Amino acid sequence: MPSSADNGRLSYLAPSPEDCAAIEATLAGDRHAFEKLVVKYQRPLYAVLRRLVRQHEDADDLLQECFVRAYRHLGDFDLTRPFYPWLHRIAVNLAITFLRRQAWQRPTSELDIFPSAEEEPNQAVESSEFFLALEQAIRRLPVEQRTVLLLRTREDMSYRAMSKMLGIEIGTVMSRLARAREKLRSALRPFLDARSRKLKTRAAPE
Repeated sequence: MPSSADNGRLSYLAPSPEDCAAIEATLAGDRHAFEKLVVKYQRPLYAVLRRLVRQHEDADDLLQECFVRAYRHLGDFDLTRPFYPWLHRIAVNLAITFLRRQAWQRPTSELDIFPSAEEEPNQAVESSEFFLALEQAIRRLPVEQRTVLLLRTREDMSYRAMSKMLGIEIGTVMSRLARAREKLRSALRPFLDARSRKLKTRAAPE
């Protein structure tokens, strides 16, 4: 049985009479009508942006820019279509542009990676080192590969959706994703080998 969250997501994928009314009122000059759309969609859009760009301040800035872009181009929106996917596309395109511009050149101290409180001290250190290495490896990926990797792993987008959004063939999406994963595996090989050795040691009879 679908959860309430699933039902909420599905409702965003169908045209909404309330959205259409708010859009028409906005186009007629009622700015307060657009605020209803902001209130309705700001939380799911923020979640999308936060997963992609990681930092709250960046996601918040992009969220504001998303609604500014949407307001400016509202006359281009097809009222027969659902509004949220249109907003989502604007938000993701902004995030992609941001990632290309920034190239993830942040100090490692700003990465929001913390070991689990339930882990033992040695495990916590190893975990934090692994995820730090992972984030650094992601940053070093070419932007085309990094983009498809983030859209796939943090936004759970399908190959077809990525192909349409980025304007490339599905095969190109798949090859970029495969190359990105292979580079990450290569960069993280020392950690993976060390983990494999530990598992073998634990499994060995005393």
